[in-house]
Parts: sequence; C-alpha cells; structure tokens
Amino acid sequence: MHQSVQYEGLSGFLAPDGVFYECAYMKHNDLALTLVKQYEVNLFDGDSNNVPNFIKFGCVPWVDKQGNSGCHAYGHDEPTEQQVTWLFTNLDRMTEVQRRWILRDLDSRNIDFPRYEIGEAER
Repeated sequence: MHQSVQYEGLSGFLAPDGVFYECAYMKHNDLALTLVKQYEVNLFDGDSNNVPNFIKFGCVPWVDKQGNSGCHAYGHDEPTEQQVTWLFTNLDRMTEVQRRWILRDLDSRNIDFPRYEIGEAER
C-alpha cells in the first residue's frame, strides 16, 4: 500500500494509530476507501476530504517547500495521542503551509507545541 512519492510536502493520510499512508496526487479517494475498510471506519460518506479520525495531507506535484497555492493539511476530529506524536516528529516533512495549518488546528484545540510557534517559518 505504501507508495514512494517525491513531494516537497506530504500527500496522504495520518491514521488514528499514528501511521502515515502516502499517496500520489489525485489518489486520495482510492487510499481513503482502502483505509476506511482497513480501520473499519463508520460514518464515511465517500468524501476523501472528510475521513473520520484521519488527518489528510495533500500537495500538487509541482509545489515548493513553502507550499503556497498547492497544498493542505487538515482533520475534522480531535487528534489522537499517536497522531500528535507523529505530527511533533514530522513537522519538517511538511510544507510551510501544511505546518501552519496543523499548528493552528492544534493550537485551536489547546494542544501545545512548545518548540514551534504559529508563523515561525515566516520570520
């Protein structure tokens, strides 16, 4: 299932158990269907932008490390401890835009990232 993809950021899903599943551009739907079955996810409506308990990362193949106008990262549920641990240790793999989205989301949920400040990469 793991496929090596060369991006400046991340493309795929972070599962509730803290395992990251990478996928190629425009392949999120296929991967989401596989993960929904594998993790026995309930209430999945077929939209890869809203897979319960997963965090989605996406990048267009030509995006740069800044990630302007070409990438995203978001989840709709409170992240698990395993997801937070993975995010802590993999911020450097994200584009700057993905990192800001993740840090803002965690900040809004009062999850502390002591080594990073929102917007730190913009300085």
